[in-house]
Amino acid sequence: MDWPCPVAIPAQNLSNPERLTRHWTAASLLPMKTFGLPMLMTCLVLAWPVWADVSAVGRLENTSTNQTCTGTLVAPNVVLSAAHCAGALRDAPDTEAAQVVFRPGGLGGTVAFKVTNRVTHPFFAQPLAANGWKLRFDMALFALESDVPETLARPMPTGPEARLGETLFLVSWRARASAPPRQRACDVIDGIPGLVTVACAVLGGESGAPLLRKTPSGLELVAVLSSRSQQRKQPVALASNVALRLGPLLDALRSADGS
Repeated sequence: MDWPCPVAIPAQNLSNPERLTRHWTAASLLPMKTFGLPMLMTCLVLAWPVWADVSAVGRLENTSTNQTCTGTLVAPNVVLSAAHCAGALRDAPDTEAAQVVFRPGGLGGTVAFKVTNRVTHPFFAQPLAANGWKLRFDMALFALESDVPETLARPMPTGPEARLGETLFLVSWRARASAPPRQRACDVIDGIPGLVTVACAVLGGESGAPLLRKTPSGLELVAVLSSRSQQRKQPVALASNVALRLGPLLDALRSADGS
């Protein structure tokens, strides 16, 4: 079995827990089998205390097609994803037979919960709006038929908007990829006003993925991945801040459900 381990831990960080935690969280991961036994034991001992729970992040999928997106549980029966995923997941040869489900990350995404309703941000659907403006509102909520048990996944709390220069952590399920979800550090860089631009390359299936901030009390959801782009010929990802937009969307979903 391959266990994840930081690519490298500078010697000066081994005696400084704060530096070690920061280095581990931001590091790329490689299988432990690439390291010798001393490094293997060091990784086992040092990595475990800073491993974060991302079971709230899972996959939205259409049972009749290969369409998938990433989503995050934000309430026991509500998943946050990208607005453009709502249309993509509905597209099927036989729409009556198509069923959209959410598979939270707990137990490797093996448990599915049926989606019964969805609400997209109204500003995303403006036909004459510029694409850069619409992407700020590329956000949707998916209501589940039943609550996800806390033993399987706990809803992810939200935090303040992304700050230029900070490091956020992208957790995503790529199309047709198996568990566990992909995790990596992404720096927030200068980009399109009103959007969160991060220095990470993304692929199909990662739309709707959360950008998370590490805090002393745990992870918090900051932004939702919308699309990929390029900046100075380098791949970047564009996301929408959730701080001011999630509340009204939750209200709209409750109204749609009549609750």
